[in-house]
Amino acid sequence: MTANSLSNKVVPLESLGDLVNDGESVAFGGGWFANHPMAAVRELIRSGRKNIHAITVVGSVDMDLLAAAGTLGHLSFSMVTLEAFGLAPNIRRRIESGELPFTEYSGLGLLIGLEAQGRGVPFLPYRGPFGSDLPGWYPEIYSTTVCPFTGEELTAVRALQPDVAIVHALRSDAEGNAQWDGTSGPDVEMAKAAKRVIVTCEEVVDRSVIVQNAHMTKLPGYYVDAVIEAPFGAHPTSHIPRYAMDAWELMDYAAAAGSDSFAEYVAQIR
Repeated sequence: MTANSLSNKVVPLESLGDLVNDGESVAFGGGWFANHPMAAVRELIRSGRKNIHAITVVGSVDMDLLAAAGTLGHLSFSMVTLEAFGLAPNIRRRIESGELPFTEYSGLGLLIGLEAQGRGVPFLPYRGPFGSDLPGWYPEIYSTTVCPFTGEELTAVRALQPDVAIVHALRSDAEGNAQWDGTSGPDVEMAKAAKRVIVTCEEVVDRSVIVQNAHMTKLPGYYVDAVIEAPFGAHPTSHIPRYAMDAWELMDYAAAAGSDSFAEYVAQIR
């Protein structure tokens, strides 16, 4: 096998179900209505993956759709929202009914847990979330520590290592050097923390294109295990500067998600 073939990590979208196993923890990139790896979400549903422990900082239609399809076994999150279009009805319904176990973080706490793992340390301290009940609810995640220099009491967040991170980038080469033009949200922290990393992207380009725009490379290829070309792969969420969120599709989703006919919507994906 040649060195070039060893560095070619490009695989088809249809292989995603073979790269993610039932029961694994999967960090999904994106936040609010931006950059969610929707092509990967739909493919996980089509492949019949079950009992996935999803990790999201600010989840959206991605988490709600996975919940509706029965893909989720656990949810670690700080928020899941359809923003102006209302609550995420399938997430809410399954949490309120007790069907979906969950772990709630503060947004910054979740990011710090991922960052700690990416830095190779067992925890990182921060000032907060003072006044919140979260540390008491989750002593396996939050603890207190004292600054050895000032004596200040701080909150320690335990390092969080997902089995897999799936993020959506603007472009990548075959080696997995991934670039974003707009925001990358929590994607880089997730990728650096995870055991395995899957990058979906708008286009796979020659390495020379990556080199010409080296300042845009936020995720080096040595973190990445697989690259999937998925044009329009964040739709109906946005991927700036390629496309904005599809408000009409999101309105249709929100209307369907709260209705008795939503099973038909999910069935179209399969």
